Amino acid sequence: MNKKQFTAVILVLLAGTALTWFVLRNAKPASDVSGEGGHGAEAVAEAAKGPHGGRLLREGDFGTEVTIFESGVPPEFRVFFYEKDKPIDPAGVKLTIELHRFGGPVDKIGFTKREDYLLGDQEIVEPHSFDVKVIAERNGKTHRWEYDSYEGRTVMTPEAVKNSGIVIESAGSAKIKTIIKVNGRVLPNEDHMTHVIPRYPGIVKKINKRLGDAVAKDEVVAVVESNESLQPYEVKSSIAGTVIKKDVTQGKFVKEGEAIYSVADLGTVWVDLNVNRKDFDKLKVGQTVTIFAGENKTNATGSVSYISPFGAEDTQTMLARVELPNSQGVWRPGLFVTGEIVVEEAEVPVAVKASALQTFRDWQVVFMADGGMFEIAILELGRRDGEWAEVVSGLKPGQKYAAENSFIIKADVLKSGASHDH
Repeated sequence: MNKKQFTAVILVLLAGTALTWFVLRNAKPASDVSGEGGHGAEAVAEAAKGPHGGRLLREGDFGTEVTIFESGVPPEFRVFFYEKDKPIDPAGVKLTIELHRFGGPVDKIGFTKREDYLLGDQEIVEPHSFDVKVIAERNGKTHRWEYDSYEGRTVMTPEAVKNSGIVIESAGSAKIKTIIKVNGRVLPNEDHMTHVIPRYPGIVKKINKRLGDAVAKDEVVAVVESNESLQPYEVKSSIAGTVIKKDVTQGKFVKEGEAIYSVADLGTVWVDLNVNRKDFDKLKVGQTVTIFAGENKTNATGSVSYISPFGAEDTQTMLARVELPNSQGVWRPGLFVTGEIVVEEAEVPVAVKASALQTFRDWQVVFMADGGMFEIAILELGRRDGEWAEVVSGLKPGQKYAAENSFIIKADVLKSGASHDH
């Protein structure tokens, strides 16, 4: 390369550097848009960074670097100032920052001098998602900047919300149930059951019923020839029901007091539930119980009608009994079931559907809704059951949120590049 060519290259490089400096120096303050974590809120240009890694805002020769410091302390604003890119004493600057959050709340931050920066007077509460207004007064001149910094936020079209099956509901009061889960078995109701016993010993001459047959009240179920009179006599059932046990065959000799049939009215059944030892003191007669028969089977609701005063030695459990109506014969004796006993039911002022809960970073959240805009609300949760979760803090009564299919919103937030960059 000759001397003229070398000189031309140097001039081009210098011109490019000067143009870049001019663009950054003279960018409009209100155009400083971050687009962090906001689907559809694309940055006009990547935000300039200052020496401390914060957002650098410029107007003329005056520069303001906004940082959120959270190393070893709760998140706080630390703001540095520059004149012609050189640090200046912050004592001469009066600063206010407003954080406009989702749904309307505004955090107004004041500042005091600390070392070489101004320190905000309050913690910057998570999520760090807001529209920011910065007002700095120095030497009789007011400088204003606005930008957005979103985290856990996305915007979806009405069509996308509808097609995704997202259901919007309002946070409000609910009854939270505390339950204990148990296993059990369906049994005949022994209060509606009889054992058919021939009056006299003898030989069975005829049997009329098989296992599972229906029996009418006073219907003849067998004929026995008396061993004493050698005369046949009829053996009848004292109740209507179903044959649940058969201990007889034709020609068999039956002894005095020997049952040949067991007949039960299965219009009601017992469900005997085994309760773990740690839950004994929670049980009370009258508590509501839901019985689950299994997948694709009908469930039923009843109440605890009996609590055994004895425990089972082999399992160290205690028996709690529920009586269920069974007019359709759905609950068959011998079948194993599971159950949930409601041991406490409390009204709470604010609750959300359990189906709405998602994890975001290390938080439990729901997605607040405002039209097609969604943003995380970080929740402190209390009592929960299968349907509701109590909200101790993080969401106000009446706030709309995504109650169903909120995982779709979370996926959209993550896809759009939500970040925690300050």
